[in-house]
Amino acid sequence: MTIGPILRLAVGLLIVYTTLPTVIVVAASFGGGSQITFPPNSVSLDSYVAMFEDPNFVRALQNSLYVAAVAAVVNVIAVVPAALALGRYKIRGRTLLSAYLSLGVMAPFIVSAIAFLVLFSILGVLSHLTVVALGIAIVNFPFMLWAVGTTVADMNPELEKAAATLGAEEIQTFLFVTLPMMAPGILTGALLVFMFALGDFVISIVLVNLNNLTLPVLVYSGLRFAVSPKLAAASALLIGIAVVIFAVVLRLGKIEQFLYRR
Repeated sequence: MTIGPILRLAVGLLIVYTTLPTVIVVAASFGGGSQITFPPNSVSLDSYVAMFEDPNFVRALQNSLYVAAVAAVVNVIAVVPAALALGRYKIRGRTLLSAYLSLGVMAPFIVSAIAFLVLFSILGVLSHLTVVALGIAIVNFPFMLWAVGTTVADMNPELEKAAATLGAEEIQTFLFVTLPMMAPGILTGALLVFMFALGDFVISIVLVNLNNLTLPVLVYSGLRFAVSPKLAAASALLIGIAVVIFAVVLRLGKIEQFLYRR
């Protein structure tokens, strides 16, 4: 099947439409001066230097990295047993359970954010940055589950039987046979959750306060006062981290199975 010129043009226009805002932000982050300009009048790293010299930006970046790391770790701990249970055992109502575990991404994020706000307020833990990570971990739980579930479906159970035949105990089989086979899916899902959590805005803006702002929320807050080049630099930094993470995920070779899971 050949691709016609109209289809090529449509795909090209779509690529330009989706990437142009990113290109503008990244290009503007290298401009000098006190205001964002495009195209930039000069090429400079002053905005990046100013960003890392600003304690508010550094603290916000640290908060975002903490939230992303906690969200990824929480999902790894929760997803591994869930994926094994759904993929290996005959559970009554497994389809319904899988749908239930995917509710985090099905519900609008703002609805989930308000629910977390009410719950954490009742529990009296709203001021803790960790609850922001927990909320983000819940809404991104399905992505981790799908990534690990795809790996579990492709695992060869004969290897575990062979380990048991050779005298390995269940815990040894899990640590040295099952877990290594699951590792590509776990790493893929953890990186995806880390990337989504790092750039999360909807959940964060509802749950954070002035003392624990994340970087996306700080950038949004700064837009209401002055469009500083530091904002473009912070945005470009998030984009760069996301590109690196996605490149690593592609390198793992499991993203295609995750996107087109059977």
